[in-house]
Amino acid sequence: MKRIVLACIIMLMLPKAALAEHPNENPELQSPQPESSIETLPLDELAALADVYAEIKKSYVHELTDKEILDGAIRGMLYNLDPYSSYLNADQFAQLEETATGDYAGIGIEALHLEDGIKVMAVMADSPAKAAGLEVNDMITAIGDLSAKGLSDVEGSDLMRGPPGSKVTLSVIKARDNKTETITITRQIIHTTSVRYQLLESGIGYAHINEFQIRTANDLSKAISAMEKKNQQSLTGFILDLRNNPGGLLDGAIEVSDLFLNEGVIVSTKGRLPEGNDSYSATSGDILGGKPMVVLINGSSASASEIVAGALQDHHRGTIIGTQSYGKAMVQTILPIHGGNAVKLTTALYYTPSGKSIQGSGITPDRLIEFETLDESQNGRLATRAGAVIDDYQRDNQVMAALNYLFATKSSETP
Repeated sequence: MKRIVLACIIMLMLPKAALAEHPNENPELQSPQPESSIETLPLDELAALADVYAEIKKSYVHELTDKEILDGAIRGMLYNLDPYSSYLNADQFAQLEETATGDYAGIGIEALHLEDGIKVMAVMADSPAKAAGLEVNDMITAIGDLSAKGLSDVEGSDLMRGPPGSKVTLSVIKARDNKTETITITRQIIHTTSVRYQLLESGIGYAHINEFQIRTANDLSKAISAMEKKNQQSLTGFILDLRNNPGGLLDGAIEVSDLFLNEGVIVSTKGRLPEGNDSYSATSGDILGGKPMVVLINGSSASASEIVAGALQDHHRGTIIGTQSYGKAMVQTILPIHGGNAVKLTTALYYTPSGKSIQGSGITPDRLIEFETLDESQNGRLATRAGAVIDDYQRDNQVMAALNYLFATKSSETP
């Protein structure tokens, strides 16, 4: 039995043997090694793994399937590499692809999952939820015959999503009169955007990116065009808000950076294998025509957000305001494996145009300003957190600091 298990494990590991060496939490990835220097599979250690597998199968208090044990072994291998490498089953892989594209089949709401149910925080325009009469602050208490109380984000989302054209029935406590209604909604493909924007005073544009997706640069370009149309002329300045943005696609970050740069390196990557070493450069054309811009960051701005902030800072194209960013400079590659599953594996580190790695240190703002909510007597309405509600920008001290900086820059440029 042990020999059979050992043979199976060796066969599973052979295709990925070249990736056996791994970075620690603050890796210094080395130059690519010749293929001949890669060590052969350690049979003694694999034999120990087979022994553990056999003992779990035989003696563990709960009976486990082969798949459960082997999935756990794969997760354990990846978990010990770094905080970002992980194993994705087929469903998780599909959800990751949905996140990258911004498209999914569902009803079209943003929701907050609470102990009492699922609170509707936003209803997308032209969505089936809006057509069915779902409104902001409505409370979903049941999805079909299943109570929505205490459901996790993943559980609630999974129940409301489904094939386009299928129906889902919701029990809803309406915010307007506190009465319970039963609403049946036909699911359809939902096209989400990662960009929210608003034209502020004096022709200054504002856009917040919550995550870098395939269409983010295109959506941001459309947002800037819409604000210029509303302003009836070019923007006089621009605020790019990357606060609370955990990252996303590398290509999305490169394309967003390229919108504002005419030339030069945007980001470079360095890994153990040749395909991990690359450099990405800007193409000619600045969507703002050189008008001043500010980038807002905080401790939750990570990965792709730091690529954009680092590129614009190194090229002196934007002034960075806020607090130190998170400091995640690891590139994860999604590698499909058998059975529709995948591994998300750290394969390289990325570097800013000046050659600086921000892994573990982050981007340092040009102007360090901690977030605080301005008093109502000073200006505006309540902002719940940094970058949360753009209508309340006048109570967001970091946005106001960016505005004041752009006002000052504009004044200094006036003859």
